[in-house]
Amino acid sequence: MKPHADIIYKENMAIIALIGIIASLVLSFYNGTFSPIPVYGEMIFIAIMVSGYIFTNLLFPQQDPALILLSSFIVQLSLIMLYRINPYSAERQLIWYGLGVALFFISTLASKAWVEVKIGDFFLFVITALLLLSPLVFGVERWGSKSWIVYKKISFQPSELAKITFSLFLADSLKDRKIKNPLQFFGQILVILLLLAAARDLGGAMIFYFTALAVIFAATSRLDIAAAGMLMACIAGLVGYKQFNHVKVRIKAWLNPWEDVPGKGYQIVQSLFAIAEGGFFGTGLGLGHPDYIPAVTTDFIFSAFFEEFGFLGASALIVVYLLLIYRGIRIALSINNGFLSLAALGITTFFGIQIFTIIGGVIKLIPMTGVTLPFMSYGGSSMVMSFVSIGILNGIKIRASSGESNG
Repeated sequence: MKPHADIIYKENMAIIALIGIIASLVLSFYNGTFSPIPVYGEMIFIAIMVSGYIFTNLLFPQQDPALILLSSFIVQLSLIMLYRINPYSAERQLIWYGLGVALFFISTLASKAWVEVKIGDFFLFVITALLLLSPLVFGVERWGSKSWIVYKKISFQPSELAKITFSLFLADSLKDRKIKNPLQFFGQILVILLLLAAARDLGGAMIFYFTALAVIFAATSRLDIAAAGMLMACIAGLVGYKQFNHVKVRIKAWLNPWEDVPGKGYQIVQSLFAIAEGGFFGTGLGLGHPDYIPAVTTDFIFSAFFEEFGFLGASALIVVYLLLIYRGIRIALSINNGFLSLAALGITTFFGIQIFTIIGGVIKLIPMTGVTLPFMSYGGSSMVMSFVSIGILNGIKIRASSGESNG
């Protein structure tokens, strides 16, 4: 990394730390008496962020430091909101952040030193399918979908890891920029989607589907496949509306949430009230009413953030997400290796579609699907796997910078 760029990144890191310190001091006096816990939490966050940045930058000078800094900034905003809503959730999220940064380093190292063993796309498909099958066999149902595996107090969502393996499957299948065996390839994608549908994780199925469609189009430039894919998406949407009652409920709540405010429209109405209350500048940290919003630490954390930080704060958060997606696309375009380029694109596309889906849902742009907002929503599976994903992007960036781009 150039010395000038290093200075800029350090200045940005200092700004992130300053924002967190100010917010933690505000939260310390939230209940009328001083509590040092938010300040302690912020100090731990800063220690993790700085250590992660310095450690990876020393060992990988050709890395993209923006990845860990942008994601850490979003995590900090998450911690601020979670402590405001539920201090215990913030403590847990801080632990997941520490684990995520450690796995970011490990996944960077693994993808940097990637030995491309010819395991084949079929093996990657099998891993993805087994991950999605496991909650159907061993999992428990939460919030209408059976996509969680719980052991004692530890819960894990295999679909978060499956996003990575599915991206690798797509990349390996399309690395030659063509579909070698269309019947097998589309059959494998259909199996993945059916497993998600069987778990009633229709939001996840939608994200997997559109990611596959985007990667296929990027690899092949086939407009006919893209058009057929969009047509199939419309047909699948109609079938889902007819066959799944909770899909019908969400569509009706999206079209007219005011028809049944205490029932079907309660979630989206409370979200819209919170956004309206936030206005342009927000109510201020600690002055909103996130307790009125259902699933506020997970699905609707963006609504709570909008209420207290306003349109300006929410727009800034979206810009940070766009910068993160931009870095991922830039990495995908920087390497000539078909497999690594498409793997980076697949991971980035998952991020982009997921961010659009959840934010679009809580502002009533599209029907609510119940997926997590990366780095922001409370949850260990999402947090840890998101850091693993950007670690893979970071490793691919290092390989591109080292000139290891042929293949």
